[in-house]
Amino acid sequence: MIIYEYPFNELVRSLLRLEYLFDRFHYHVEKDDARDMHQAISIIFDLGEITARADLKSSLMKELDRQKHSLESLKNQKGVDQAILDKTLNEMNVIWNKINNTIGKPNSLITDSEWLNTIRTRLSVPGGTSPVDLPSYHAWQFIDAPTRRDSLKSYMAPLEPWSEASSMFLKLLRESSQASSMIATNGAYQQMLSGKTYQLMRISIKDPSIIPEISANKYMLWIRFMECDGISKPKPLPKDYEFKMSLCNF
Repeated sequence: MIIYEYPFNELVRSLLRLEYLFDRFHYHVEKDDARDMHQAISIIFDLGEITARADLKSSLMKELDRQKHSLESLKNQKGVDQAILDKTLNEMNVIWNKINNTIGKPNSLITDSEWLNTIRTRLSVPGGTSPVDLPSYHAWQFIDAPTRRDSLKSYMAPLEPWSEASSMFLKLLRESSQASSMIATNGAYQQMLSGKTYQLMRISIKDPSIIPEISANKYMLWIRFMECDGISKPKPLPKDYEFKMSLCNF
């Protein structure tokens, strides 16, 4: 099952991007091959830019506060596993404090590194990080893998609270709704939202050759399913199509 997600606001969009980037960084940095670690370096710059945004920090802390208050209202209610609830609240408090205690920009180790900035300036040039252009980077790739890995992780250490926060926030959001089966008539589906507020739409599809084009606002959502062969431009699906959808709001 392939899941596509559509954010209804910029905070959720940013957290989905963070989750995507952190997942790829952690994958590549654990590989011993320097070519994998090259991918991790390019991701470091993207993560540094996103987490340095002051508006992201304030919005994230407000939303974590809101989620925490929502969970606290479940205390002592029947049918709620209080042990799991307490564990989740404790984890949220730890994450909230980590982000709140961040002093200055979390990407300062990245921006202050002359070595990293030298690599960054060459990434936009085709083949710009080759041994001809960056002999210091070429030499670094021959250092033993654990040392290279520790070096890259040290730059990322101040950003890890954002990884924990985005994972927890999105986990609670995704679990707030159950998926329901829907039918897209002639490949198209529309639904009025009737004033209800949502933060995330999730669409589950079995066929990898079918992709959804999604548009939504506070009044309605619109999904058009397309056939994609990976060669030509996607074409509208000319038949009814069953899929699963959940609208999430925590």
